[in-house]
Amino acid sequence: MISRISLTAIFVLVVLTLSISTAFGITIFPDKKPETIMTPPSDAEMQRMIDQRVEKHACMQKAKEKESQARGSQYSFLESYPTANMYDYDVLFYKINIYIDIDAGSLDGYVEMTASSLVEGLSYVDLTFTPDLTITDIKLDGVSQTFSHTTEILTINFTQTFDAGEEFTLKIDYNGISPESWNGGMYFDDYNGQPIVFTSTEPFGSRFWFPCKDFTFDKPDSVDLIYRYPSYNGSAIYDCISNCTLLSKTSDGTTTTSHWFEKYPITTYLIAFSLSDFDHVLQQWEYEPGQFMPVDHNYFPSTPPENPSYSTYYMVHYTIPALNAISYYFGLYPFVDEKYGHMHWDAGGAMEHQTSTSIGPNFNTEYVIAHELGHQWCGDQVTCATFNHIWLNEGFASYIEVLYFEFNYGWATAKNWLMGQRHIDAGTPYVEDIETQQIFDGVTVYDKGSWLVHMLRRQMGDDKFFPAMQYYLFDSEFAGGAATTEDLSSVMSMFYGSDMSWFFNAWVYQNGQPDYKYSFISEEDTANGGYLVSLYLAQENMDGVFPMNVPIVAHSSGYDSSFTVWNGSAGDLYQFNMPGPAVYIQIDPDDDILKTVEQVGFTMHIVANNLPDAELDSQYSFTFTAVGGVPDYSWQIVAGQLPDGLSLDQVTGEISGTPTQIGDYTFTILCADSDSPPATEQREYTITVVEEIFVRGDTDGSGEIDIDDVVYLIDYIFGGGPAPDPLWTGDADCSTGIDIDDVVYLIEYIFGGGPAPCE
Repeated sequence: MISRISLTAIFVLVVLTLSISTAFGITIFPDKKPETIMTPPSDAEMQRMIDQRVEKHACMQKAKEKESQARGSQYSFLESYPTANMYDYDVLFYKINIYIDIDAGSLDGYVEMTASSLVEGLSYVDLTFTPDLTITDIKLDGVSQTFSHTTEILTINFTQTFDAGEEFTLKIDYNGISPESWNGGMYFDDYNGQPIVFTSTEPFGSRFWFPCKDFTFDKPDSVDLIYRYPSYNGSAIYDCISNCTLLSKTSDGTTTTSHWFEKYPITTYLIAFSLSDFDHVLQQWEYEPGQFMPVDHNYFPSTPPENPSYSTYYMVHYTIPALNAISYYFGLYPFVDEKYGHMHWDAGGAMEHQTSTSIGPNFNTEYVIAHELGHQWCGDQVTCATFNHIWLNEGFASYIEVLYFEFNYGWATAKNWLMGQRHIDAGTPYVEDIETQQIFDGVTVYDKGSWLVHMLRRQMGDDKFFPAMQYYLFDSEFAGGAATTEDLSSVMSMFYGSDMSWFFNAWVYQNGQPDYKYSFISEEDTANGGYLVSLYLAQENMDGVFPMNVPIVAHSSGYDSSFTVWNGSAGDLYQFNMPGPAVYIQIDPDDDILKTVEQVGFTMHIVANNLPDAELDSQYSFTFTAVGGVPDYSWQIVAGQLPDGLSLDQVTGEISGTPTQIGDYTFTILCADSDSPPATEQREYTITVVEEIFVRGDTDGSGEIDIDDVVYLIDYIFGGGPAPDPLWTGDADCSTGIDIDDVVYLIEYIFGGGPAPCE
């Protein structure tokens, strides 16, 4: 026999499954990941990777190299911000057709750019392009145009105007020697005597080899890439590797032409090529039964895949396991109908060029393979809208290292790696000023960014975090485009069930981390039996409070109690009952929060963390209590004011009366005990006076809590139905979020005798 509550639970599960898969168009995060057959690294090997991570991390090497180049470069961030005109048109397409003279170190060719006007009467466009290359002609739809070009801003004046929605095509002929700046460009070099030409352009270096709008917020929908170059260097045969799909490769015996096409949106710094003498390993990734994608590794002949001293070995051994892992967590590889692969270059580190990661031959580290591949989702599929938000690229890719280890070797190995990314008193992942601050800071952008993602995952739970990420990457308005921190926050809030800006405001824009100070006492609970445990959790932080759901484990003799508390202020007091006195308490026992923890002595504290709302023209009463001091206690308002019509009894601590004015009233109350000298504490509170009090759990506003409220809440969470009004009536379990847990909570209350919705 199936009880009514079981039938309802089944109904909720079906609604949950159907709603996520149909409403958001994403794959349900599996209950169990497939088994892997990889052998975990030894403890010694794992520790070696952790110890060498800062020095050997490919992206951190990139940061170090760029910072070094900046010191002696004539180039700066003079044009690191777009002009106003660049927001007046939308780039749709680039065609780059260049001849690369390897011996002379020069290039000669043209770029065609198709764009659409976003304003009425567009009469010119600004592009970014180095003045060290020479422009020989610019045509607009076949007609030569005038232009000015004395800085990195190329202004092209039109002989006609374009209104919103009208498209136009520019053809820009140019030639010269591409400068190598700290921003990047085209590099002419050699590896073990073999010439190589390659591009490395993050953040603003694409302008040093082709004219473009060199900013991440405007991705072309597609690019056509045609490279012409000498066919031979003595006995060596030159080969050119680039993004996406090779359409053709032809040679007349002297000049070879490689034609590549990227059909997906791509930002300028991800357009790249590497030209040298390469050997190849072609693997096939079976991403679905009978469905294969080419995985093409292009490496210098002197770095064979059998030798673990070279990155070639790691490309061949770990790319497919990384594809399996990341696709499991974040959704199928975004460019699965094109390819993925690697191409050697002679630069420090590695770079996640779309579908074709560039990597140095000596970067023999497993996690770098996962990191750069992870960028294909976070950085390439969705790109940071400005480099202020670069943590959206690098923080996620750094956490993908953790997910890779979790998938292939288990959580213990992954957690070990995560702890290797742990830093205390780090700055903000957000780069406030890209002209003066290090964009690619390993501690803040990469490692703190990685911890930020981990904490976001734990705060949301896997059942919300991973579907939210798949929606963000593949189905949201940012899919295939660019996003800011606030854009990510909006998606996460939708899946979480309530606004998550509290999380992002703290962890993205504040320095440091919560430095928890906790204390507790146990007193006999004469009313309920057992012991009443009072736990005080305070934060002493660099910038401000870090609101968090904090896991707690309280231990007494033969009994443990595990629960989660909402810590949203500089100090909160929590009380709970245990059979015996608490022996010790653990704050975040699994180390899922970037934090410090210190136990201190318990002092007197006011018990209340928040005060209930008051209803206009209705009787209100709330009595403060204190714990840990010497009774009796006295109370007084020392700042702010109570709502009109309410007053405080300084002896009993009761606030009572009938409020007469709607609004939020903030005040500070001081409590003093009877010790000599008296112990004191003061805390700030807010009483909100509303026109009418709504009952938590009464989601449809009927005045009763019943099955109709369950259906209403399910329709809101999974069916796009109207929100509860006010919204917090749907938060039945007081978790600060509205989700399936609230549905289950209401079902348990209505049908299973569970606790009533909290007040």
